Amino acid sequence: MNSNKKWHKDYYAGKALWFGMACIGCAFYFFAPILFTSENSLIEKSGQIEQVRTFYTQVSSRGIKTVKSQLFLKLKNDNHNYKLVKNIEKSWRNEKYELIEKELKKSGRAIIWIKKSENSDLQPKVYQIATGENDMLYDLKDAKSELRWLFPFLVIIGLLMIGIYFHQKYPEQFKSLLFGK
Repeated sequence: MNSNKKWHKDYYAGKALWFGMACIGCAFYFFAPILFTSENSLIEKSGQIEQVRTFYTQVSSRGIKTVKSQLFLKLKNDNHNYKLVKNIEKSWRNEKYELIEKELKKSGRAIIWIKKSENSDLQPKVYQIATGENDMLYDLKDAKSELRWLFPFLVIIGLLMIGIYFHQKYPEQFKSLLFGK
């Protein structure tokens, strides 16, 4: 009976290790590049607005339906497609994106900041948007705002899961490491 219980603990500890590594990997691969971007690494693109619009699409994942808000922006004589995307849960309105659209249409010109390294991409990530008159509509703080809690959350969950693995695999060494002897 005891060996059967040990097998289950080892199995789930192994799963916890992989889950923890995946959490930490996702945090650093997807969120760290945005979170640790500085203004010095951005370049400015400006020009007349060819097209700007806000639209909403319903997305479904595992039976849960949510709404994705998108702000699409295209400048004249520029082959880039600039897009801001945000999941807005059940709401069908993103006032921030609609305000940006309204102000850009009123101005007729836009200034957009992207990473230097993404200059050759067709759809680079947008970090800041301003009107032609330099009125900032979306800045680096807005781009990072959602990631401020998600990045550390994933790292902490990852470390806890990896800790579960090491606690199960090496219980005596783990206890002496944490509590000392």
